[in-house]
Parts: sequence; C-alpha cells; structure tokens
Amino acid sequence: MAVDLGALTVIPPFMPASAVNEEEDLRVQRAQEREQQERRDERPPRRRWLTVVQVLAVIVAMVLAVYNNALINQLPAPNDDEVAWLIISETMDPVAPCNQGGVRLFTGFDTNGNGMLDLAERGEPFEMCHGLQGLSGPQGQPGNDGANAVAQLVNTTAIPVGNATCPEGGTWMESGLDLDGNGTLDEGEVVTQSAMCNGLVGQHGVDGTAGATGAAGASALVDKVTAPIYLCLDGFQVRFGIDDGLASGTANDGVLDEDEVRATLNFCFQPLRHERITDVYSNIGNSMTVGCDASAWLADGAHFVFAANDGVNGCELHHSNGEANASTLLVDLHPSGDGLPGRDLGFHVLNERWVFFDATDGVNGRELWVSDGTANGTLALGSVEIKAPVAWNQGLVFTLPSGSLVWTNGTDLLPWWQHPAWNSTQQSAVQNTLSTLTNPGAGWLHGDEHALWFSAADAQGDVEPHRLTNAGVVSAWNVNDFGSAQLSNLLSDEHDLIAVGVRGTAKQVVRLLDNGSVEWLTSIAPSTGDTRLAEGMGLHRIGDNLVYDAVTFNNEARLWTTNLANGISLQLSTDVLAPGAQVGVANTGERLLFDCVTSTYGVELCVSDATPAGSRVLHDLTPGVLSSDVRGMVAIGEGWAVFSDGTHEGASLGTTLWVVEGDTVRPVYNPWPGAGNSSQALTYGGVVVSPTQLFFIAHDGIHGHEWHRWSHGELSDDWIVIAR
Repeated sequence: MAVDLGALTVIPPFMPASAVNEEEDLRVQRAQEREQQERRDERPPRRRWLTVVQVLAVIVAMVLAVYNNALINQLPAPNDDEVAWLIISETMDPVAPCNQGGVRLFTGFDTNGNGMLDLAERGEPFEMCHGLQGLSGPQGQPGNDGANAVAQLVNTTAIPVGNATCPEGGTWMESGLDLDGNGTLDEGEVVTQSAMCNGLVGQHGVDGTAGATGAAGASALVDKVTAPIYLCLDGFQVRFGIDDGLASGTANDGVLDEDEVRATLNFCFQPLRHERITDVYSNIGNSMTVGCDASAWLADGAHFVFAANDGVNGCELHHSNGEANASTLLVDLHPSGDGLPGRDLGFHVLNERWVFFDATDGVNGRELWVSDGTANGTLALGSVEIKAPVAWNQGLVFTLPSGSLVWTNGTDLLPWWQHPAWNSTQQSAVQNTLSTLTNPGAGWLHGDEHALWFSAADAQGDVEPHRLTNAGVVSAWNVNDFGSAQLSNLLSDEHDLIAVGVRGTAKQVVRLLDNGSVEWLTSIAPSTGDTRLAEGMGLHRIGDNLVYDAVTFNNEARLWTTNLANGISLQLSTDVLAPGAQVGVANTGERLLFDCVTSTYGVELCVSDATPAGSRVLHDLTPGVLSSDVRGMVAIGEGWAVFSDGTHEGASLGTTLWVVEGDTVRPVYNPWPGAGNSSQALTYGGVVVSPTQLFFIAHDGIHGHEWHRWSHGELSDDWIVIAR
C-alpha cells in the first residue's frame, strides 16, 4: 500500500505483493481525494498543519507494526532448555533491620526445573520494610441522634390438629412493626406470616427382650456433720455417698459411714485453722535439727511420722495425727543412742501406706526401715546404699551396698529381675539380659508408670541408657556414637524419655523415642563454654512446652522454652536471671513459680506459663532492689504456698507463709509475729502436704523449732470459707 501526501510517496518496507498490484486503482482514488483536498484548502493553515501531523503519526505506526510483524516471523522457536527466572517472598518478623516487619524477596534461576526456588538457587535477598504506623486521625464529630426505633412484634397462634395445611397441628407465626406504637401487632402491621407444622407421631417400636433382674442397688445417702475441729471450729460438711459397705462400711444399714462417702461440700464460718502441733522437746528446746528433720504423711490411716529429739531418747521416730500437742514416740529405734531416721535417704512414701527411711538400731549399722505408722508395723529390711530410691511397678527400687538393685513393696527386698508380677521364665530371661550389662543404675535411675530407665555399660564399655518395662522387656539406646552418654533431669513423656545430655561440648535436650531412636530437641549455641542447661531449675513441662534454664552469654542462666510440637526454642525473658537456682520450681501444670534474680527487684518470685508475655516477676515481696529470703514453695491446686519474708501493708514480716492465687500474693500465717521476729521456717525439714494440711518446721519464739500446720482447704477449693 502507498500513501500519497502531496508529492511524497512512502512505501513501507516488507510491503506485500498484493498491495503493488492494486497501485493503479489507488491512483484513481487519490485523484479524487486531491479534488476534495483542494476544496478543503480554504481551512486555516493551523488546522491543515495538525492534519499533516496526525497523518504522519498514523503512517509511522503502520510502518512499525508491519516491521515488527516481519521481525517476529523471523525469530527462532522457543528453546525448551531455557532456565526459568523465579522470585519468591517471605514475611519478615518485626525485628532489626525491619522493626515494623516487612517482606524479604529472593530471585534466582530454577536450575533443577522443579518450579520452585530452592535455597541453593536463591541469590542475595532484597528487603522491603514496613514503615511506622501513622498516628490515629482526629475523632470525628458525633452523628445526629437517630429516630426512635419502631418495635418489632411477633404473634403466635396454635394450629389445631386436622388443619389442611398442618394435619398434625402446629403454630402460626406473624411478625411485623408496631407502627402506631400501641403495643399490639395490628392486621395492617403484619409483614411476614409462616406456619410451623408438627410432624407425624412415629409408630411404636417392637418391645425389647426383658433383661435379667439386677442385684438390689445400694441407697444413695446424704447427711450433715460438724466440721472436723482440727480444720474448722465453726462449720459443717454436707456428705454425699452410697450405702454400699465400701471398705470398712456396713452395707444397707441406712448410715453413711466414713468409707462410703463419695463427695463433700464443706462450709466454715471463720478462717481455717493453723497452729503449732508439736512440742517434743518441751519449751524452748529445738525438737528438730540437721539430720533429725525428715517426715512424711501416710494418707492410709492419717499418720504423720517424723524424726524428732525429745531430749531424753535422742532422735527417734515419732507420730502425730495432725492435732496440736498429740504427738507420741512411735519407736525408739536405738535404745542407747540416736536412731536418726531418714538422715541419709529421707522419708519415701509408697501407696500412701508405707514410709521407707534409713536408721540405725545401734547393732546392725544403718539399714533400710519401713513403717506403716504403727509400732508393730515398723521393721528393718536390710542394708542399702545411701542413694534415693525410685518408684517403679508398685514398689520402690533401692541400691544395695554391693551396687545391685533391689525392689520392695514394703515386706521383702527382692532382686529387681525377680519382680513378683513375672513368672519364672520371664524372670530368668530378664536376669540373662541384665547379666550382659555392667553397673546398671550406677549413674542414674528413673521410674515411671511404664518402665524403669537406668544407665549401664554395654559390651564395649560405653555407658548408655537402658529400659526395663513392666512386662520384663529390656531395650537400649545409643545416644553418643563416640563414647558414653551423660543424662540428667529425666522427664517421662508417655513411653519416651526426655532428658538433658551432652552433645559435642554443650548440654542439650534429647528425647529417647520408644522405637529405639534418638532425637535432639535443642541446639542452643552459647557464646563460650557450656549451656549448663537445666542446672538451676531443671526440666518442666507446660502443655507441649519444656521450660528450663540455660546459659548463652555473660555466664548468666536465663529462662528458655522448647516446643515439643514444632521444635522451636526461644528465650522467654531478658530480665529474669538464675531461675530456680536457690529454691527450685513449683509446677501447677499450667504455670511455674520459682525464685529469680532481676536487676530491679533482686531475688523475688517469678512466674512462667511458657510464653514470653507470661514469664515475669510475679511480686516484689520486699519492695525495691533488696532481695526477699525465699525459702520454699509448693503447688496446691491452681495456686502456691510460699515461705519468705516480705512487706505487707507497710509492715515488715519475718519468714511467713504466703499464698499465691492467680497474680495475687497475700500472707496467711506467721508463726512468730511481731516487729523484728522471724520464724525461720524451713531452716529444718521440708514442706509436707496432706489432703487437708500443710506441715512445716518453724520457730514461734517460745517452743523452739517444732512442726506447724496450716489448713489449705481454701486455696485448694475444698472449703467454702464465709467469715461472719
């Protein structure tokens, strides 16, 4: 195609041949156009020039289009071997360099052709940060008050059975707006109408076969009794039970015996009782001292047994039912000296009925003893090593002086492979397997409801973890490929075991899986040296989270957590230091309470729920940078009992019993009140918790160090206290 502009003819390159053949016809057409152009020449010059520019622009566009089409037709076919260039983005958390968050972009060639930009294919990232959030705009002016809304009304009318629409009857509903405000839905105000019909009544089913006559059931009984005096001086209990003769009860006698009670509702109309309960060494003398301060509560029989010195018989085994000044000498184990019960092993309870402890009778040296809280039920079982036992398979496992492990249920000491739950064939098989191991349990022992875990050296001399299940099956794990494994802070997780082990040069958390494999859960990297993981507070579990202390820099133990579901480990707080280093941790299952150090408060109470927001100082008992003397704590229900000094309502308190409920801390019992006095609670012994009481040793300024009790029913939600 040719375009004639005056004397100028432009023929685009690559013009098709058909356009040349039609040139003659076009010349005739152009002649006609020139005649029309001459008639238009009378237009102003400016309009003519604009027309020329527009025509030139159209011509250039046509030329370029034709030229571009020709070039495209000459391009080579696409190469299937070409590598794609990809780009991906990742969201950035609000940390440096993007403190408000942002997006990180990666680009690169998809060299493996999998359609994804793998890590090895990524180039240097490009980060785009979010800007700071702008300030809120000014508040708008209040809107105009709206008109009072028209009330909506609903009328319902019963539809009788036999109605054409609802043969089985039903309900007719009308709704609308009360336009005239008379409180009645008039006919002209009805907007919607609908019928809700009853369904057909189903046919009677086939009668079932008569069952066998059951035994006569026991009657349910409810009674009201006066509250126990040692708990509440003014109150009562509503008891609910079944007259079925459970335990020592008499069936169907119409009387609700103590063992037939299933639940109680307890009311007290004054604070629950707390007091000193012993004065074994009369007056100011200390009945409990170092090495003579072990104790235990036996729920079966309500026996409180403890070591004490009465000033006459030396340190011997004593008994109390928990009431004030009602303790007695249970057994004089060493008639000519001090029996010192529990001096080395402490007291260990089994099945709420038996307490095991070490003592001497002056003849056979220190042996393992057992007591059921009675004189006749207290006897020696034989010599054992000074090493705390572990509970396993309805008994306790002790270590003999020879290093062998023995199991006891309160009557005999048996070799651990000779457990009475196994037959002779099983016992022989377990003995043969264990005989191939060296020094089982010498490093550590850990028992749970499924198995006994223990250290032992294998045939190569490497000390590795092993397990003996309740069914008599022995298995082993290889934690360290190049030597012995050193495990501590053992924590059961169903059929697995979580512990602290050494990996390389630093302590990390490891899981021994039931299938025999090993999984390292953490890889915390300290700036120098070891992580010293769990050396202060140990390992504790809150839901799917492990909480522990670890050192990563400045030789400071800080609070950490590892999520067992996703494996993520993170530091919970930058302020909380040395968690649990002095006293330890009390775990309610939902939160942890522990002592901690901060630069602002000194040594105080800290709490953690395994989240950064929930890990903090709970309360500054001694305000300011002065530290509180936190001596002990124990979890009761969803709260805690804490022994510490502190300040309350402007008054400075010596060592006092405090309770923690939620985030509230309040004092509940000070054994030695008065300015400048301190009960020195927990200088000796520990905290013993019974179903209703909390026992501890304290000084009241008159009777020396004796056992005190505090009723915890209000904290454990067992009692409703109504102060009159």
